[in-house]
Amino acid sequence: MMYAIVLLASAVGCVLNTVCGFGFGVMGMIVMPYAMGSAVHAAAVINMATFVQATFLAVRYRKHIRWKLLAVPMAAYLVASFIAVRVAVGMDNELMKRVLGAFLIVLSAYFIFAAKHIKLKANTRNGLIAGGIGGVMSGLFATGGPPASLYFSATTETKEEYLATIQAFFSISNLYVTAVRFYSGVIDGTVLRAFLVALGGLALGNILGLYVFKRVDVNFIRRAIYVMMAVSGLAMLVF
Repeated sequence: MMYAIVLLASAVGCVLNTVCGFGFGVMGMIVMPYAMGSAVHAAAVINMATFVQATFLAVRYRKHIRWKLLAVPMAAYLVASFIAVRVAVGMDNELMKRVLGAFLIVLSAYFIFAAKHIKLKANTRNGLIAGGIGGVMSGLFATGGPPASLYFSATTETKEEYLATIQAFFSISNLYVTAVRFYSGVIDGTVLRAFLVALGGLALGNILGLYVFKRVDVNFIRRAIYVMMAVSGLAMLVF
């Protein structure tokens, strides 16, 4: 059952990540902590799988990558994620689940009611804020996509440029966080086996995601993600 959930969550998350630029981590953390019995192990699998998928998309759309936009948020991300991973290793799993539940509810409310009203410019301050918050979110919950999505969607000009740049960011950042998790002793046999299963979901999700990317109403999918985040967060707080 655990592997079936990991496979399905990886496929759906891969589609969301391809279409919206983020969503793999959110989808994974909605269900994988329950399936694997550990939020820390689930986050490790998500980081590893996200690296693979992001690298594939970054290479595919490499001509559209805005490399100059990556430097500042990446620097902040690397520092913040290292600290967050070290903190997460020492946290109680039940506490992690409660914190994650509250975090998902707040995050969904933010995107539903506030995100559309925020406009960002490509400057050092905004890059540091987006990268820093994303690093903390990724280190704790493997959900560092939303701040990066907000920043890069506001500073790129086309959807291809946005997708290519944010996936290059995810490729580098998730490789780094995976290395930090390995150094911290998080990646064990259970994580590696779940990761291998997740690769099967990625293969299916990439095919569907690239098809949907050209045809779907992205706003509808984003709204669906926000609702799922809120419901899942409430369930983690209650049960």
